[in-house]
Amino acid sequence: MKITRWERVRKGLLRFGRKNIICRFLVMPLLVIVMFFFHTAAYLRANSKRLATLAMTFCLFVIYSSFSFPLFISGDGKGIRQIVRETDSDVELAPESELSAEDMAILADEDVLEQEELAEGYGSHGADGGEQYDADEILASLEGRGRTGGAKEREDVSESVVESPRETFDRSDWRLVLINKQHAIPKDYTFNLATIVDRLKCDERILDDVVDMLQAAENDGIHLTIRSPYRTHDYQVMLFQRKIDRYMKRGMSYMEAYQLSSQAVTLPGYSEHEVGLALDIVCDSYTLLEEGFGDTEAGKWLAANSYRYGFILRYPKGKEYYTGIEYEPWHFRYVGVEAATYITGHGITLEEFWEEL
Repeated sequence: MKITRWERVRKGLLRFGRKNIICRFLVMPLLVIVMFFFHTAAYLRANSKRLATLAMTFCLFVIYSSFSFPLFISGDGKGIRQIVRETDSDVELAPESELSAEDMAILADEDVLEQEELAEGYGSHGADGGEQYDADEILASLEGRGRTGGAKEREDVSESVVESPRETFDRSDWRLVLINKQHAIPKDYTFNLATIVDRLKCDERILDDVVDMLQAAENDGIHLTIRSPYRTHDYQVMLFQRKIDRYMKRGMSYMEAYQLSSQAVTLPGYSEHEVGLALDIVCDSYTLLEEGFGDTEAGKWLAANSYRYGFILRYPKGKEYYTGIEYEPWHFRYVGVEAATYITGHGITLEEFWEEL
């Protein structure tokens, strides 16, 4: 019978251990180590195919996982660059040409359409055809609408203070519906649309407050412009798919394009614009949806007074951790006068307000 290598090593160690007690103490741990080594090697030889399959499966999982896939898409990794945003994780992209200032603005903005799409009539930031209407046009078309007809009465209403949100408000209130990246539009949520002007629409229950806010701003010498109120679900789908297509044209895979698009455009079914409660508001002298609007007189007026008419600045600066969205001084959301007064007065977001309910 052929003696195996393991048997020869074992017998050699035993002979060495019989010499004296010191050798015996040295041999015992050596026997354990050698036994472990030989048995492990035997197991690996006997199960080599199975272990190779498991190793390959694990490698494929790592390569195609979202956290590591970008590392493998360019071979040696040369030319990979990072786009770093304040509130999002770093995303590594495939090799591409340097982004221009316009491209970076498109990435940061929620859903600005490209110039060729504007020419085709898709519209600007929400409304088909690119309509945006100044306050004087809207007020002229809605003459006679409004609740109070003046800002002074709204000031009196807004002075009320809510001490206990949980006792005063109810999460089931349509005005307080929470819609964000984690909360889709409730399936049973219903509303009727009213026309602001032409094809600009909103929830009919907020139209009077919109009119009062525009009129109050006009009275203070602030000329507001509404760009993007209600959007259909199909339009939101188009915005999201358009962003994916744009990134894929730059050489990204669908997985990468989808991941990055979800950071720039709200997923269909998760947008406040789809329920007609959100408005993108700028002014006649600053029509861009950029952070700079917050430094204009109109931006400051809205931040200070919109709560009197039931609106809140939905994505304030410094609150990205709660909202998941960068600072957008143009995006206002209707929550009702009492809730808006509480939220604005306490410097919190709708997400934080919900935590108190």
